[in-house]
Amino acid sequence: MLRKRKKTLKLKVFVMLLSLAMTTAGFSAGAGSARIIPTGTVSIIEDGQVVGQFSQEAPLPEGVLLRCEDKCAIKLDDTYMVVDAGTEFSVTPAPNSTGLYVATGTVYYSINESSNPLQIDTPNHEATTGDLTMTDDELRGYVRVAGNETEIGVIGGGTMMLVTASGEMAVTSGNAVTIASIGEGSAGAAGGDTGGLTRNQKIGIGVASAVVLTAGIIAFASGGGGGGSGGGGGDDDGSPAAP
Repeated sequence: MLRKRKKTLKLKVFVMLLSLAMTTAGFSAGAGSARIIPTGTVSIIEDGQVVGQFSQEAPLPEGVLLRCEDKCAIKLDDTYMVVDAGTEFSVTPAPNSTGLYVATGTVYYSINESSNPLQIDTPNHEATTGDLTMTDDELRGYVRVAGNETEIGVIGGGTMMLVTASGEMAVTSGNAVTIASIGEGSAGAAGGDTGGLTRNQKIGIGVASAVVLTAGIIAFASGGGGGGSGGGGGDDDGSPAAP
């Protein structure tokens, strides 16, 4: 209980310092640190409650659960992310990896060969990006969490190796891997071999999950610059399109 109180106090102090920093001249010019760039309000979430909000560019609150009420961008050294409105997420940069937790919603990412691997965590399962085979300067993809499904896809720019509990698989442009929580009694639906996955092939993850390799053309429009406009995430059932 005492530990929880200390954590809440730390968050409140952080919110106060963040508010103070945003009133300081030259605040947004800090070089070399991870940044969050909102187009609207960003809420800080603890235990399901909003404990603070901000709406200007700021240092990234690392490891803190955030909700972008409108689209926002995350800028790291070699990784760029665009977060859909309503998405709850946290980002934790580390020397050799970048932790990305998505509780619900969609986070788009742009990475290159010098980017740290993304360690993706969701309520459904975990995965880690591996080697990239580039056909462009950057590989563009996304993580989407809706209900009991997590979808990790490549929009364009090459092929990405993805490591899950079932092993390593290649995700090519226009394809996605879906990790879906299933009942324990359904575990037998999984297929065996993890190599050379074909369309919509399921492979088992432990007792309560399955992975589906989903094929489909996913359009990417680079959404340039800023605007918070745009309907951001189109169809409910299909894979995400442009950020």
